[in-house]
Amino acid sequence: MTRATKLFSALLLPFLFNFPVYAEALKPAGDQLKAAAGAAAVSAPEPARTFAAAEADWRAAAGKYSSKVFTPPPQRRLDVPGSELVLLQGFHWYADDYWQHPAGGWWGVLARKAPEVAAAGFDLVWFPPVSLGSYYPKEWYNLDSQWGKKEALLEAVKSMHRSGVKVLADIVLNHRNGSSNWLDFKSPDWPSNVIVNDDEVWAQPAYAALPRALYGDEGQGDFGCRDLDHRNPAVQEDSRVFLRWLKHTVGFDGWRYDMVKGYAPSHIEDYNKASSPVFTVGEYYDTDRRQITDWIDGTDSSSGKANASTAFDFTQRYALVGAVESERYELLNDNGRPSGVIGWWPAKSVTYVESHDTSPRDPNFIQNATQEYRTQRLMGYAYILTHPGIPCVFWPHFFDWGPAYRDAITKLLAVRKSAGVTSTSPMQILAASNGLYAATIAGKNRQLVMKLGRNWGWNPGDGWTLEASGERYAVWSRSSK
Repeated sequence: MTRATKLFSALLLPFLFNFPVYAEALKPAGDQLKAAAGAAAVSAPEPARTFAAAEADWRAAAGKYSSKVFTPPPQRRLDVPGSELVLLQGFHWYADDYWQHPAGGWWGVLARKAPEVAAAGFDLVWFPPVSLGSYYPKEWYNLDSQWGKKEALLEAVKSMHRSGVKVLADIVLNHRNGSSNWLDFKSPDWPSNVIVNDDEVWAQPAYAALPRALYGDEGQGDFGCRDLDHRNPAVQEDSRVFLRWLKHTVGFDGWRYDMVKGYAPSHIEDYNKASSPVFTVGEYYDTDRRQITDWIDGTDSSSGKANASTAFDFTQRYALVGAVESERYELLNDNGRPSGVIGWWPAKSVTYVESHDTSPRDPNFIQNATQEYRTQRLMGYAYILTHPGIPCVFWPHFFDWGPAYRDAITKLLAVRKSAGVTSTSPMQILAASNGLYAATIAGKNRQLVMKLGRNWGWNPGDGWTLEASGERYAVWSRSSK
């Protein structure tokens, strides 16, 4: 998701997690962010607009990866039933160069941290959008962005690969900005008729007479950018070529698709077939799990759904945060199954506690978060790192909240790995009431029991070994034999 303020976020939804989230506020551009930073911001020049280099890369990619000359290899996805993947979100809103100025930009940080990411047990790391403009992309092929320079990005990808970690690119295909105005699209160059015919730009007198797309928006619009018509052959082909270039030239392994509510899931199927990623996850920002699972289903028209994209489990996230904040653990129980997509389609559920979308929009919050907030989020990690689904850890929670917090997450991750818990491990909810949640999870190597809540006296009984514990959580194990 972009730098949107979700109007009905965690304040409204801790108990109403099964209701959709529809509203998004306008997303501030980079200059607005820097202005909002005030004294906290250090003046940062705009990235160099390397038009010639970006155009050269675009034209080279079009020649090399055009569908006329390039045949994608077969898909060999990692998000299959029984996956042991654990994902790290490799950034937060205030990591870019508008706020911090590390050597090599944020890409430099990722390159230097690659060995630590691998040592902790993460299999995948999700990078922010690579193009100039980030979540408001301008020139797709201009990789001198607010996150750093192209050369530093290439080194960050290589560093992760040297450490054995695969890398996801954040792909923003729903919308795009022009280079100097709202619709002068460069690298790739497009005419105005790639913009859906009900985009708000057409209400502007300066643009009203220009050619527009034949079709309206297929989904949710974005008022900060021009919404693209993915039924347009030029948009489709250039999207395919761009993904192939990112994979085979830049080196990415898979995709995190931004704002997939904006266009039909059938286009995701097309782009996945065209680029053969090993893993994809869509940001379908809604707490209605029926809508999320329908979207997943729509990304693969084959009967087996083996190549369907995963999706962030927003239903699970809001239920989990609501439960740990209120001690109402019945929110985590849906007739004996977990609430969220993990209760319906765990192999395609990416579970998480917090992300750049849901974390408070305050540059000082990471440093100043209350102890209670941190305790509740660690309880959330005890849940997602012991349960089915593909868990995703938030960068600042792991790297910025001190060694004790990091060690606690690392311990939970190690317990998951050693027990052999997978995305589809069988589980049973033992208790889900005020003050207590408990569940047993059958890993390939060992069984786990995980407990949350203020019911201090509960334990699983004899024969269990305490593996990890903290404020209001504990994890035990025993042999599966």
